[in-house]
Amino acid sequence: MEFSPTAATLPGIVAELGLVRTRGLLGLRSLELPLLHAASAAHGGGAGGDGGQEIRPGAVETLLRDAVETLGGGDLQTAAAYTFGLTQGAREWAAQDRRRRAAGVFRVSTDRFRKHHEKLVLAETAEAVLSLCAARGTAGGSAAAPARAGGPAPLGPLPLDVVLGGTKARITVHTGPIEFVTGVDVLVSSENTYLEMSRTFRPTTSGALRRAAARQNAAGGIVDDVLARELHDWLVRFAAPGLPVAPGTVVATSAGELASQGVRRIYHAATVMPRSDGGYDTTPAVVTKAVRQVFEEAAVERDGFAPPLTSLCLPVLGAGRGGLAPAASLRAMLAAIGPALAERPYWEVHLAVRRPEVARVVLDVLAEYRPMTAAHAQEAPAGRPEHARTADGRPED
Repeated sequence: MEFSPTAATLPGIVAELGLVRTRGLLGLRSLELPLLHAASAAHGGGAGGDGGQEIRPGAVETLLRDAVETLGGGDLQTAAAYTFGLTQGAREWAAQDRRRRAAGVFRVSTDRFRKHHEKLVLAETAEAVLSLCAARGTAGGSAAAPARAGGPAPLGPLPLDVVLGGTKARITVHTGPIEFVTGVDVLVSSENTYLEMSRTFRPTTSGALRRAAARQNAAGGIVDDVLARELHDWLVRFAAPGLPVAPGTVVATSAGELASQGVRRIYHAATVMPRSDGGYDTTPAVVTKAVRQVFEEAAVERDGFAPPLTSLCLPVLGAGRGGLAPAASLRAMLAAIGPALAERPYWEVHLAVRRPEVARVVLDVLAEYRPMTAAHAQEAPAGRPEHARTADGRPED
């Protein structure tokens, strides 16, 4: 069959990856995988099954290995490798053994992994398959995996020392979905100004956290939509359901099932304003205000927990459907993070970046805020301190 890598192909690839997860690599020869066979042919430079090229199970395995390698490292990539039996010695493992080892990567039960994390692993791998095929289609015949602008994707978690407005800080960058982050007290979700969370099937931070925090039955059905329920309760008490809150408003809820990952609170930051055409708008000023409110809310709640709250993890707010460029969004966030840490230096700050290409941008921006070394100081022009920076911490031009 001729393979066209489009979003419409994604559900079918996810379904076929589910079959591979169940049967393992040893079962590739007996599985009907028309999309994966066509994708592997396209990735390898062939025309696909109807183009006359022999269907080779080994080509599907190569495609899976290449796709998993693009997941940016960290827990997501490791869990995907265990899920499909790609790690050394796991080729012949039974499905339940591979699932148990993948669940251990996220430090969750196998049942919790099956209901949530495993679905995300399959979806992320399917998207990686599409990306490889799309890149192969525009590479003019090269069968190599696409190179990323700015170098290889960063692995996470990656701690970086920065200077924000004269304040030294450490920011840890996680490449992968924010709902996979473990051991961080507060995860921040980006919401619209109506505080209506994304649907659980949407590939957004809001939808992913909503799905991850929900309580599910044995079949995976949601029996308690924890975050959406608590947000609605807050609106009833303090605002008005169906009417917008002020941009930059932050509302705290419990972590629901994410408590099993060490998460204690979810902060919902109203950062995007819906438009009549179905799109969203935001501004750097709104992003800065929202991040400032995140730290204010955390300071109020901090001592109400034992032990006190000490760590927060934020996505790159407004850089998705909000339409801001990732670099502009991050700089707006840092404009609030710097003063917050100057006042309360005990906070540990984390950033979760879903896509490796955006993580590359994040690292490039953070490099602008790196501490100045003695060698750099010697090279600074006379009459101007080498550490001179703008109000938000960036080096002056």
